[in-house]
Amino acid sequence: MATITKELLNDLFRTYSAAFNKAYNAAPDPSDKETLRVEDFAMLVQSAGAATDHTWLGQLPAMREWVGSRVINDLDLGKITVVNREFEDTVHIKRTAIEDDNYGAFGNLVDALGIAARDLWRQLAIKALLDNGVWADGKKFFASGRTIGEGDNAATITNGVTTAFSAAAVEAAIAAMRGWKLGGGRVAGVRPKLLVVGPQNLAAARRVCNSELVATAAGTATESNPLRGLLQYRVCDELEGGAWYLFGEVGNIRAVAVQKRKEPVLVRKDRDEDDNVFMQGEYLYGADARGEGFLTLPFLAYAGGMAEVPSAAEG
Repeated sequence: MATITKELLNDLFRTYSAAFNKAYNAAPDPSDKETLRVEDFAMLVQSAGAATDHTWLGQLPAMREWVGSRVINDLDLGKITVVNREFEDTVHIKRTAIEDDNYGAFGNLVDALGIAARDLWRQLAIKALLDNGVWADGKKFFASGRTIGEGDNAATITNGVTTAFSAAAVEAAIAAMRGWKLGGGRVAGVRPKLLVVGPQNLAAARRVCNSELVATAAGTATESNPLRGLLQYRVCDELEGGAWYLFGEVGNIRAVAVQKRKEPVLVRKDRDEDDNVFMQGEYLYGADARGEGFLTLPFLAYAGGMAEVPSAAEG
């Protein structure tokens, strides 16, 4: 039977902290090339307060001939304010488990805590994507008939459709994204890069992105697959039904972002005078974090298989 001392609890916490940090900072499994990770589709930004105003979204750079005064990049997209939320996860270990030298059995539990903390950022990104929240112009992010710019310089984009997943639908999405323009007739310059599907469309996504040959439109012969090697694909288990997404980038800016205010670290409540120890005979170990996911620029993403497409048209 172990004697619980301050030194023993300190050693135990160091062991648990190391396990937590190792799990939180672990590199993705290199053999899993299909599961969607936050690094695959979201950009990570830092937040310095309770909320962050993302006014930079209207300032996409583009070199132009310098004639007269400089022209300041400003698409007049409005302002996106993202408020950080708080998150926590806590586990408990009975005092008797430590007294009986069984505390090593809880290492896997602390590992799981670190994995859950790491997955927080992916979950925030996915929630922002699936919620399809209101964008800077007061309309849903994925919508039809969105106007960018004003007057004669205005351009219109539709980045959400009900079309079911297929090779033809992906080709149409690529063509739409590459053809989108911003105010003043400026080409957005989007590079479609990543296809994300739910489990039910995974096999089809493999064929669309990897097959060397595909059936012709008439279905009577085969031809070279024009999409082979053009896109990466990932499966997101949270996608239900036939939803699918195509993501692009402009200057490393992505449609989905996660702002981090506070990274999770392991903390403890294991003093004899702590209520959980005194009253319940339990030691508590937990982690907390602050942050939020949000959507940036509508012309960087395209949603297919929507049940209904909201309208972003004027009026």
